Amino acid sequence: MKRTHLGDLLWLLVLAAFTALLVIPASHQVFIQLTTHYPYGMGFLKFALLATMGELLALRLAQRAWKKPVGLFFKIIVWGVIGVLITFMFSFYSAGVAAMISGDKPAFNNSLLSTLYPAFLTSLIMNLTFGIVFMALHRMSDTYIEMRFDQQKPTFNQLIGAINWQAFITFVVGKTIPLFWIPAHTITFMLAPYLRVVVAAYLSIVLGLILAYAKRNDADPSFTQKPSPNTN
Repeated sequence: MKRTHLGDLLWLLVLAAFTALLVIPASHQVFIQLTTHYPYGMGFLKFALLATMGELLALRLAQRAWKKPVGLFFKIIVWGVIGVLITFMFSFYSAGVAAMISGDKPAFNNSLLSTLYPAFLTSLIMNLTFGIVFMALHRMSDTYIEMRFDQQKPTFNQLIGAINWQAFITFVVGKTIPLFWIPAHTITFMLAPYLRVVVAAYLSIVLGLILAYAKRNDADPSFTQKPSPNTN
């Protein structure tokens, strides 16, 4: 078996193993209990694993081979921290929107619409505020890690200049947020709270895939702004 095919199989086996934990009744209950009692620790672990898998998959698709991303350990830590932030923001925005519309929530005869309205509003506000900021910060942290491993010590201006903000705005903000994240999180917020965590775990694979894919555009010479020489 070719090395690439072996990597494909290993990636699928890890995903299947995680899915099995959610499907098998005994492990599913343990997963829910751990998520309920240790939401931030579980958020760290889920995103550290699954979002990293998404990033690895993006690199696999781009280079047609499995390769270790530069600064992998530090990137895993960053994904874990993102998982903690997203776990907090899910509760924060959900509770905030519920409080905001509690006094004037439209009267829907259709129960689906009564669930859809707050879910959509929560997803819309979260993605247009926190979503954009955290994706930008992730791009900056990712770029900084790679520049440091390339023996550079970038200043803040050099770090900003090394990022393809045009691609970030047009693709990540302009396309993925309205076309994918707002609809996906609308569905997520329509689910029971414990199921939201499970769905968020799987969405983190897509998150890693999208952000890593978008970052590939930084290599496009028609967009990339090269960092200036290091001057202190």
